[in-house]
Amino acid sequence: MKEHRSNPDEQSGHEDSIEDGEESKTQRKKRMTDLQKMGEDLLSLNKKQLEQIEVPEPLLGALREYQRLPNRNEAKRRQLQFIGKLMRGSDHESIRAALEKLRTPDRQEIRRGQDIEHWGERLLRGGDDDIQVFVETWPAAERQTLRQLLRRYSQVATTDAELEEEKSSEPAKIQRRRLLDYIKTCID
Repeated sequence: MKEHRSNPDEQSGHEDSIEDGEESKTQRKKRMTDLQKMGEDLLSLNKKQLEQIEVPEPLLGALREYQRLPNRNEAKRRQLQFIGKLMRGSDHESIRAALEKLRTPDRQEIRRGQDIEHWGERLLRGGDDDIQVFVETWPAAERQTLRQLLRRYSQVATTDAELEEEKSSEPAKIQRRRLLDYIKTCID
């Protein structure tokens, strides 16, 4: 029998090839697991969010199929692996960038939300002068609609104050939400 002795030069050559761009099995497995995880992240998006991301049709079909599957672990696990495989063949860097963009709230949207809350509080606590300022600032707003929403809230809130001192009831929360939704439609 011939004994095989490893050549130190061969070993270092193998290590150099990994460093020169070849992936090790561990690195390849980690990359595939990351792509499968990104596929899971895509599954958490709603239809509107998925439309904002350019997802290849086969991958989109696999995502829909996953949602359709019964709650049996093995079927969903295999489908998730298939999604990971499809992710490898897609432009996963652009998908990753689009996912990050969806997760990171836009500064304008944050500011808009703050404006809506600010105006909601100001209108709830204020009077006719605040309604006037709001209508002048946001011409799409209708004074009569604002007054109706504020009146409905105050009717529910006054009965709340009589029943409970600090807690708001569900009707008061609903009326407040309606006011904020209306303000949201006016602020563009």
